[in-house]
Amino acid sequence: MASTYNNLKDIEASSNHLILRIKVRVVKIWSLSPAEQKYVKPTLELVVMDHVGDRIQCTIRNAQRRLFEDELSEGKIYIVCNFSTSLNDQKYKATNHACRIYFKRDTQLQMVHDPSFPENVFRFVPNDLILNHTNAQSHLIDVIGLLTGKGDIIEFTKNGKKCSYTVLELDDMQGKGKIRCTLWEDFATMLVKHIEEQPTSEYIIIVQFAKFNLFKGAMGISNTNHNSILYINADFQEVKDFRKSVVMAGVPRANQLSQIAVEPAYSMEDDLINVSIYKPISELKASIENGSFVTIGTVIAIDPKNGWWYKSCKHCFHSLKEAEDSYYCAKCATYPTTHTPRYSINIKVADDTDTASFLLYDKEAAKYLGISASDLRLAQLTRGGVNEEYPIELNSFRGKKFLFKVSIKMEDLNSFQPCKVIVMKMTDEISLITKFLRKHDIYQQNLALEHSELLNMQTASTDTPKGTGSPSVEALVENSNDAFSTPKRNIISGGCSKRLIDLYPDSANGSSSKCRKLEDGIPGVDRVYQD
Repeated sequence: MASTYNNLKDIEASSNHLILRIKVRVVKIWSLSPAEQKYVKPTLELVVMDHVGDRIQCTIRNAQRRLFEDELSEGKIYIVCNFSTSLNDQKYKATNHACRIYFKRDTQLQMVHDPSFPENVFRFVPNDLILNHTNAQSHLIDVIGLLTGKGDIIEFTKNGKKCSYTVLELDDMQGKGKIRCTLWEDFATMLVKHIEEQPTSEYIIIVQFAKFNLFKGAMGISNTNHNSILYINADFQEVKDFRKSVVMAGVPRANQLSQIAVEPAYSMEDDLINVSIYKPISELKASIENGSFVTIGTVIAIDPKNGWWYKSCKHCFHSLKEAEDSYYCAKCATYPTTHTPRYSINIKVADDTDTASFLLYDKEAAKYLGISASDLRLAQLTRGGVNEEYPIELNSFRGKKFLFKVSIKMEDLNSFQPCKVIVMKMTDEISLITKFLRKHDIYQQNLALEHSELLNMQTASTDTPKGTGSPSVEALVENSNDAFSTPKRNIISGGCSKRLIDLYPDSANGSSSKCRKLEDGIPGVDRVYQD
């Protein structure tokens, strides 16, 4: 009976001392190999579902894989016991469960037959929550929608490999917006073939285990390489119910699908150097409409006054508010029992025209720092930190010059800046920065050096120890009326810059001892980050 088994929702990381016994259906099986272990047999990953439709991700490590892989099959039901649990804090999350299961050598696995066990239970995320989502690197989701627009299949070559994709437009019939869906490789071919061979009045699409995909500041979805499942007009009760809403709305027939103009995929270099529109920071702050642009600047400060780490709802991913002895999600109007660790930081970025506040989420920040949100939070707690204190690891951003791909969203016109600037991509690769500066004829080859050295000269500070922020930058913040202030123009360009080059003539090529000392004190040179 169901009562003899533990529910997946009740599994916690602290359950290792308990004897757990679950009855689950295997929804998906795939292999996942770390990039740095190319010659190691990959781990076996599973997503399993219990009788109420809750899911959890299971991992079978390399050493134990041979013990179980021949016994496991997708769609089959198993009784599993004697396993370990851990926090679901890995980068790749196929479910929103707070924990994941690890098989052990003595884990017991028994296949059973149960006609009453559900075949599949979907947890569809509505379009409005997808459009308002901000973290493209969170867990995978289920999406259902009516196909209202379709683009052609685009083919291109990346790293010598031929790739293809198509873009769709999906409407969930809730009247709160349509989303962009990108299908890659076989998924794109499968859809086009189905439309050609089975023309009908409408196409209802389900993408199970879809990932969030940010494109030009708007959040959408795409399939994954490992475990997404595509259903087209499937014989599910969910599809039948959805079709009723389509009929009631009186949507156009399939032969009236709108044609989506699809832009080709670009490399990081093409996107930042040749494709995206460049705007200096002063023009970004003067924007009067949403859009995405590329800019260059130096991180001169981090605003810690609003905290950095927060708990987000496992369903809608919005931040939770403390309510009595629990946390409350205003978006879902619920008290979630599990939370997803996330963080965002406001960085102050300067160029030779102005300064602005950029919002940097854990997705891009983690690529530069090389540490996840949960691990960063754990490291801070180990040192006795609290929410209001941001970890010392974030100082690595200070004094560093980056190329930023940013998304502009209009905010309060009376605020410090009338728009919210969200970082979509960032890179400190010297070759890309050099090409960008040459193309746009920007004279700021030593912008990071100028900020750090000149401010040190003005405050008579000594060299900053490795791993800490520049005292001169802190002085700049402390002297302002709020957390940020705009540097004077002569700090960045003009006479002071020329005198600095006279003092350190090798700095134009980034080869002076001063420049090397600055770069050595800040890790992460010559790395590229992209979605």
